[in-house]
Amino acid sequence: MTKFIAVCGATGNQGGSVARLLLQHPDAYRVRALTRDPQSTASKELARLGAEVVKTDLTVPSDVQAALRGCWGVFGVTNFYDSKIKDDPGSEEHQGKNLVDAALDNAVQCFVWSTLPSSNKISGGRFISRIYEGKYHVDDYIREKGLPAVFLYTGNFYENMVLRSHMKYNHDLDRVEFHQPVIKETTKLAMLYVQKDLSAVTKAIFDQWELRKDDLNHNYLYAANARVTPLEILASVKKVTGKDGTYIVLPTSGVPDRDIMFQLYNEMGMYGAKELPDENILKLGVQMHGVDDFVRLVLAPHLGLPV
Repeated sequence: MTKFIAVCGATGNQGGSVARLLLQHPDAYRVRALTRDPQSTASKELARLGAEVVKTDLTVPSDVQAALRGCWGVFGVTNFYDSKIKDDPGSEEHQGKNLVDAALDNAVQCFVWSTLPSSNKISGGRFISRIYEGKYHVDDYIREKGLPAVFLYTGNFYENMVLRSHMKYNHDLDRVEFHQPVIKETTKLAMLYVQKDLSAVTKAIFDQWELRKDDLNHNYLYAANARVTPLEILASVKKVTGKDGTYIVLPTSGVPDRDIMFQLYNEMGMYGAKELPDENILKLGVQMHGVDDFVRLVLAPHLGLPV
């Protein structure tokens, strides 16, 4: 049976990775790509690859109901940095709950939810970031409603070094410069190569749901390969490209909730003592990728450096 999957944020980093991987397996999956702008370049590319692109605003329940109609599975994600959420941070929780309600009404069999734990609980109330809390509250709602679901705790994205221009090559000084807000050079971050690994983990869940539903339902999978410091990332750049690097801590990201999140990382780490890679992801047959893979395949070419 071909599984029909609705993918939220299909033109973004997370949803885009899932949509593109599923589209490579047309015998097993059909993809409905949810986006607010079906006329964007990214939307048109997904349509060219075979996706059904549907205009969807997650703040509008009727949009979400229509988008999930007939779908076997859903990859659910909300974006705190979305303009609607930045103007109303509580909107992220509402969007997530709209997705849950629509999934229930449309009898979705497998809901994969990209989420984060409670920063409030982790820090004992010292660091409360709405980037964390909005997603966390949806977890409770999923359990309360009994929606069949898997929770994915995502790591810090390697892709942000490119997407947020954290990493640049200084031609004049012949060195790589890594600018990042708030995070200390020795802070260990649980890191995720989204394009390779989040997509692979999500597909593995959809692939194996019928066989492993009892093990996976309402369980948390940690989608991160390892804990890596900024200095270790620069060491990888040196190993792969031969270029020295320097790390520069910026005072702020310009987004207060993001700064709080980074302070949480500095003082509390990410995901406690959880061993990475997660043994439950390895049981799905997914081999995670590390920092050297990302530097070689993405970062070095982006910086114009030979490998």
